[in-house]
Amino acid sequence: MSATYDEVLTRLKEQRCDLSMSQNEMARIVHMTQSNYSKVELSLRRLNFNELKYLCESPIDVYYIFTGFRSDNKYMDFIYNSSYWELSRYIGIIYEIVDFNNKNDATGKWKKILKRMSCVPLIRGIQNSQNVFLELRHFMNLQQKKMAEKLGIDIKKFRDLEKGRNLPDSELIWRLYDSCYVSPTILLEDRKCMASEIATILDMIETEYQEKIIEIFTKIQMQK
Repeated sequence: MSATYDEVLTRLKEQRCDLSMSQNEMARIVHMTQSNYSKVELSLRRLNFNELKYLCESPIDVYYIFTGFRSDNKYMDFIYNSSYWELSRYIGIIYEIVDFNNKNDATGKWKKILKRMSCVPLIRGIQNSQNVFLELRHFMNLQQKKMAEKLGIDIKKFRDLEKGRNLPDSELIWRLYDSCYVSPTILLEDRKCMASEIATILDMIETEYQEKIIEIFTKIQMQK
């Protein structure tokens, strides 16, 4: 990717303006002063993990802010009415379908989708370890030093993240997506964020397969 963190801030401001929200209103949402929030949009301060969790509870499309993808997929209502863990199950099913079709496709159209979903298996891993940084490093088969270099941080900070002594801020969550395709959903465990991710992935899939996937999800819902 060739994006920069400044693009995240541009989309954050865009979302705020689209919702006709002042910086003061945004500051209240993320539990900080207006002065500090202004510094966030000026790239003089990062949103910490807890502030990002507050942001997830607002009307702001957090997934779009970090990835640049958003959707008005016709299945949005169905997706948004599902719980976070149901959505985790759904995205795992989509991953398996995409992976299967990619192995049997000579055109390469599924490869692009699979690339965006390459870290979906991490969702299963962190349900057991509860540490995405440890799981990601093992998943990528890298030493701590190499993983830290890939994320643009020093090894001490990475070790603290891996041991749960530190939490990622907004720039690091963006770096994880930009360099490793680790969705912000995986770290933030936010239902709306996960729903937006599924919708934007469905946008990349042909209508015929979209309908088959939703049929599978509907059958799962009926078994509840």
